[in-house]
Amino acid sequence: MERTIRELSETTENLMNKVNDIESRLPRFEAILNSLRKENEMLRMEINKINENLQDIMALYEVVSNQINPFIGVSKITATSLEKLERLESEYKRLRKLVEEMTNDLMILGSLYLSQLNIDLEKIIEDVLEEEIIKSISGDKDDTERNK
Repeated sequence: MERTIRELSETTENLMNKVNDIESRLPRFEAILNSLRKENEMLRMEINKINENLQDIMALYEVVSNQINPFIGVSKITATSLEKLERLESEYKRLRKLVEEMTNDLMILGSLYLSQLNIDLEKIIEDVLEEEIIKSISGDKDDTERNK
């Protein structure tokens, strides 16, 4: 029994030494743990900053690639540009039609004006061309150019 008590006493002493050793190391472990927590928090903050920067870069990439690459989906900026382009195209078509209508109206008005005054425009053009041909054949054109 004495032997058992001694063994128990030695075991208790060993256990107490180990507990004391652990207790002495505990502040160091706490300091290391606190340091690791701070480093972990700093890393988490840096990762969040990197993530935000990456999101900004991806947004910028999307804007640039949507303006340049026609195979990328339509973004808000591209959709706005397409709407403006469509409006310009429809305005161009409207103005072109208006110019054609005005040209036709002027031709009709010119024809009406000439017919009311009994002017044969084709006859006038024919006469002028005939005079010019005669002048160029006879050499009178040189005299006309000298008078100018």
